[in-house]
Amino acid sequence: MRFYKYYKPGNVEFSVLRRGEVFFASHAELNDDQECRPRFVLRGSLELWTRLAHHVLLEVCVSSNLDNPCASDLLCLHEPLGRVLKKMAGRRDVAIEDLNALFIAALREVFPDTLTSDAERALLISQSQDVINRRIPALLHEPIYIASFTRNPCNPTMWGHYAGAGKGFAVVYESGDGRLGVESPIPVIWGTRPKPDGVNEVGIYKADRLELTSVSYRTQPPKADAFHRLIPKFTYGEMEDHYDVPLLLPADAQEKQERLVGLVKYSDWRYEKEVRALLPAHGQLPSDARVLRVSPEDIAGLIFGPSMSRRDKYRAIACCHLLREATADSHAHCLPPFMFFQAEYSVDHYPLNVRPVGVLDRMPFDRHTPLVKEADLDDSTVEQLHRLHHAIMEDGSQAGKA
Repeated sequence: MRFYKYYKPGNVEFSVLRRGEVFFASHAELNDDQECRPRFVLRGSLELWTRLAHHVLLEVCVSSNLDNPCASDLLCLHEPLGRVLKKMAGRRDVAIEDLNALFIAALREVFPDTLTSDAERALLISQSQDVINRRIPALLHEPIYIASFTRNPCNPTMWGHYAGAGKGFAVVYESGDGRLGVESPIPVIWGTRPKPDGVNEVGIYKADRLELTSVSYRTQPPKADAFHRLIPKFTYGEMEDHYDVPLLLPADAQEKQERLVGLVKYSDWRYEKEVRALLPAHGQLPSDARVLRVSPEDIAGLIFGPSMSRRDKYRAIACCHLLREATADSHAHCLPPFMFFQAEYSVDHYPLNVRPVGVLDRMPFDRHTPLVKEADLDDSTVEQLHRLHHAIMEDGSQAGKA
């Protein structure tokens, strides 16, 4: 599997190239603020609706500083309130924006006798609305971190948007298993590892091979059951925690399209032919902790932009040389030649042509550019260079047809 990433010719981008890194962006850092936005609905069992009622009422008690007798009376409503909510919801998906009206309608049916005045009832309704409208949405937010690539190395729009109007470059990646190898100096990657006894352990690690997934282009965001994100936020008793109730409850909520969150974009972005790797993280990560080094065996080469300056080409070659030398001791015998290509505009069509240039030279470059041109390569290396060149052009051709 081949994939590509465009870069502008800036100091940050050359630094990223020199270190062989990729940045995993949060949803707020993406160029489309509608990305990673699921269509939240609620559809669950009686127990889930009851626990949601308890959560809202508990938040009302805490925010209102109710004394113990009043709080106890109010919390006792969660079971009848949950039954009414489940009855009203039935078997349909309740949009998260409709929860407010549904909850207040159910609350009116189970008002406690202790609330004798209209003012008290109005206050309870107002406080419940505040919890539902402000605090529940905050609980639904989960951080997601994305590294974006493309399958199309020849798209002029991509070169224009992401490579400084063709003045930058594109890194060529190749993966034999459809995954991207990444490594961090600190443990940031959540996942599982097999243990010698055959049981998988769950932990946080420094390295992993992350699955690459093609983005789906649609006119509607993916649908997600909000209960799956609320369950960890509900309150549980000591015995419930002991018997793993929080781990069992997700089975009470219907699985929808949660796995597509972060992998769906609006259909107008279809030309990007994007593939993504998602960073499995628990909680918020600062931006600097989301810059991960890519496995050297997954970096195959670099394409010079059609308008890239001679100076920037030399700088890019120097960065690639430093990248390979940094891993020479550990990967000297397993890495194929690092290959360079030149993207060029065509007079007959908009998609760019790409021609082979040469391979990276391992010799010191104090007096020469560390690049061996195609004419000076041995037959075996020329064959490898042409094989990758044909593959790159085929990627551009296939992406242009889709």
